[in-house]
Amino acid sequence: MHFGERFYTQEELDKAGFKSLGVGVKIKRNVGLFFTENIIIDDYTRIDDFTIIVASREEVRLGKHVHIGTHVYVSASDGFIAEDFVGISAGTKIFTSSDDYTGQKLTNSTMPRQFIGGPAGRIVLQKHVIIGANCVLLPGVTLGTGTSLGAMTLVNKSLPPWGIYIGAPARKLRDRSQKMLEMEKEFLEGETLKSKT
Repeated sequence: MHFGERFYTQEELDKAGFKSLGVGVKIKRNVGLFFTENIIIDDYTRIDDFTIIVASREEVRLGKHVHIGTHVYVSASDGFIAEDFVGISAGTKIFTSSDDYTGQKLTNSTMPRQFIGGPAGRIVLQKHVIIGANCVLLPGVTLGTGTSLGAMTLVNKSLPPWGIYIGAPARKLRDRSQKMLEMEKEFLEGETLKSKT
């Protein structure tokens, strides 16, 4: 038995006003998605319990087979892209903008925009990125294809593809295997065969 395993129905999702919505999307009923008119979700993506995504000014794009775990927060006012096969683990925080911590401006969202503002920039997670639990991503970073972040990693600059990174700030531990690309091909070929039958 599963208790609390309730997702929005397809009919409810169709009425939610997404910019675009693929097939097979699963979103838990206790997820908060703000400014759905700026959110694109592609096929077979899943968003789990207590996640919040705020797309107040720029577009959020979630590719195919993206999984966002529980208690993830995506402050995406300056744009966020998660390409196909991305996984984001529980508790991760993603910030596309920040307050100014130097004292040059006022801080927090109770102030008018002209008085606040710090670093800002779109965050991009390229294909096959996997993010461990409780990571933090700061504005303007791109994680290259196949990037892997260990739990509690802080990313304050873009990371090149196919590396395993840990720490605060992130440092490369070693290269990541690309065997998954063969598995991706096998999986997609199987999906194509299924759709033809």
